[in-house]
Amino acid sequence: MKKYSLIAYLLLLTMSAFSQGPDLSPAIRKAIDAVDTSALKAHIAYLADDILRGRKPGTPGYQMAVDYVIAEYKKLGLKPAGENGTYIQKFILRKADLVPSSVRVNLADDAGNIDSLVFRNEVAVFANPVKPSVDLVKAPLVFAGFGMDIPGRYSDYQNIDVKGKIVVVLRRTPDGFSSTYETLFSSLDYKSSVAFSKGAVGLISASITPGPMGVPPVAPPVTASLNPGKTKAYSTRFTGNVDAYINVSLNVLRSLFLYSGKNLDEVLAALKKGQPQSFDLGKKLSVRFNSTYTDVETYNVIGLLPGTDRNLKNEYIVHSAHLDHVGVGVPVNGDSIYNGAHDNASGVSSSLGIAEVYKAAKVKPRRSVLFVMVSAEELGLTGAGYFASHPTVPAASIVANINTDMPTPIAPLLSIAPLGSQYSSILKHIEYATRILKIDIEEDPEPEQGFFMRSDQYNFVKKGIPAVYFVNGRKTNVPGFDFDAHLKQWRAKYYHKPADQIDGIFDFGALKTFVQLNFLVSYSLASDKEKPTWNKGELF
Repeated sequence: MKKYSLIAYLLLLTMSAFSQGPDLSPAIRKAIDAVDTSALKAHIAYLADDILRGRKPGTPGYQMAVDYVIAEYKKLGLKPAGENGTYIQKFILRKADLVPSSVRVNLADDAGNIDSLVFRNEVAVFANPVKPSVDLVKAPLVFAGFGMDIPGRYSDYQNIDVKGKIVVVLRRTPDGFSSTYETLFSSLDYKSSVAFSKGAVGLISASITPGPMGVPPVAPPVTASLNPGKTKAYSTRFTGNVDAYINVSLNVLRSLFLYSGKNLDEVLAALKKGQPQSFDLGKKLSVRFNSTYTDVETYNVIGLLPGTDRNLKNEYIVHSAHLDHVGVGVPVNGDSIYNGAHDNASGVSSSLGIAEVYKAAKVKPRRSVLFVMVSAEELGLTGAGYFASHPTVPAASIVANINTDMPTPIAPLLSIAPLGSQYSSILKHIEYATRILKIDIEEDPEPEQGFFMRSDQYNFVKKGIPAVYFVNGRKTNVPGFDFDAHLKQWRAKYYHKPADQIDGIFDFGALKTFVQLNFLVSYSLASDKEKPTWNKGELF
């Protein structure tokens, strides 16, 4: 079992006196102890009921979930913090489909030779969610390594001008980055956002794995949330809103390097060692395609617990959890409703439980606390992306995010892995909470999964807001119990399956501990005079 190093704990002890955390009044302790597992179960049972039909955004079932959360917010005394004095924040969710017959991709070199790039699992053009018709004519191609730009650390954009050009980048990152940073800098929205910020009009993401990409000739739809004017999209692919985004195989990448004067294998070897390689490829690409759109209206649901401190009340701790699931899908054992009891009715239930502790204890936090149930997490983290880009409070006033996505209470919660906390001062607040609850802190048990960048907290991190996402630790008090094997079996049967219902595997005592943990971290963050900060030298 891995735990944070002794050095980390000694550093905690040398912090300010607040590292011990705020004192807990008898009323707060009583409220923590009184977290009602039957109420938590009731929330999940309703949200995961067949009548809501999987809570897909834009459906009556999702609207029922929205109405339920609003009613609970009112019972809890949370104030409306959405738009126009309501609890909701409306946005447009768009599915953009490529029109295959409209696609033309032609490559031209300086000698005037033109080659039409065929698909056949080698090239995939993605729909554009804000421009129904894209027509780029002979845009110069420029190679920019891994497409990364970390001020003062590493840049693939040194000494090249990409304005008005299509940038060719590799997937992944140079060697030496942690799994979390590799996930961040490998993401398509990061690479496209950087390219767009430099003035690029298109992005080609190239595989460095031999063979075809294994994608169909027509790329899957792009789902994004849109700003009110429908001119900017927020998704895990089109954050930067480049006109054209294209995936290509290693074979196509080699063809782009022909006659460039560069040896691709030598360039790849240098890049893997962290040596930037950026240059014009001496070719131009023309790209033409059309996209069609299907729009639905959906909502984030936002409630406010106002702070009391004259200054700190204007700063906000955000509890986020996604309210949606995937709806109705392919039947499994005759059941086509994907109820999402764990994913993420349990997360919504725990967030409501946190607000209930605040209410029962009659505690008045110094900072304000926002409870944000976001839409369309299952469609590219788009609801949280919209809120992070269009918060209903001043953007600079959000100081921390605590995200809850599928806490997976399937065994007693004796240890916790607080993903992302090692990068910021949030760690001291977690250490305070776990000390009170007598549970252990562990490191990420599955770092290769990159979970810290795969849920809604990612959108807050991109805005520079310290965040934490809790996953189960592996500590057990049952001799011979293998949590990893138990979790693997659970995922195989329940994760994104119709079987994820209230009658599945649940340990409601563990969910109670999870609520207690999140409340204590929230309360500590809301009480500290110092706002959370990233640790010195962190790339975030």
